[in-house]
Amino acid sequence: MFKLNNKNQNRIDLLLELVKTSFRMRYQNSVLGFLWVLIKPYAMFAVMYVVISNFKTASVDYFGIYLLSGLIFYSYVQELIIVGQMSLLERANIILKVNFSRQIAVLSASIGALINLFINLVLIFIIIFIYNPGREAGEASISLEPLGIVYMFAVIFLTFFLSLGISLFTSILTIKYRDLKNISELGFAIFYWATPIFYSVDEGIGGDKISKMIKLNPLGIMINQFRASMNVYGEIDIWIFLGFTLLTIILLITGWKYFNIKVKKIAEYF
Repeated sequence: MFKLNNKNQNRIDLLLELVKTSFRMRYQNSVLGFLWVLIKPYAMFAVMYVVISNFKTASVDYFGIYLLSGLIFYSYVQELIIVGQMSLLERANIILKVNFSRQIAVLSASIGALINLFINLVLIFIIIFIYNPGREAGEASISLEPLGIVYMFAVIFLTFFLSLGISLFTSILTIKYRDLKNISELGFAIFYWATPIFYSVDEGIGGDKISKMIKLNPLGIMINQFRASMNVYGEIDIWIFLGFTLLTIILLITGWKYFNIKVKKIAEYF
């Protein structure tokens, strides 16, 4: 039977402890606790659904699930990037006192975002199971088929590791350049409107040039692959997945090497 050596077991134990501590600290002294994981995206969804449904005709079927899946996946990526970027700074006290692989700090922060996504996914699955009008009408319907679910989780974990690769760079840079957090948050606020969350890439938003740029938006592409896994919008494209897999491998390898070189000098900037 496979058995971990003491060093690897200690790393896993530390990783799990950091994940649990981060999750507890995030909702400490909060009356609703982890329910905020659901309240924030679903409150935004409710407002946007009411506004958009009343002022424009949705160009996609099952617009509610389309909008909700886009909001949740966008929030997932945003959280992955921001918490990964701040992971070393927020754990400075531990890093200065305890000797451990610093990559664990970045990984534990990212796992927190993954847990939040899974909580939201449970509710999406329940909504799809209870409310699926196409199924009753005998039309093409939203589905949670085994292959689709496998592809969905493949997209989720691919995005996780892609963001982890980015965080290996940004977590180091943010220690020296603290404004990067504000720049990232501003970037996501602007990028939100260039991502097909509440509109589709087929609508031709802003004319031909802007529409083409939106279609090339990498986050929009991954969101639509996430939707395709549930048969909500678009089709599964294995070539897109393989292309992002290659990019993820490159980012992880280069990010890991960069992190190992630069992390030795971060203490002087804390």
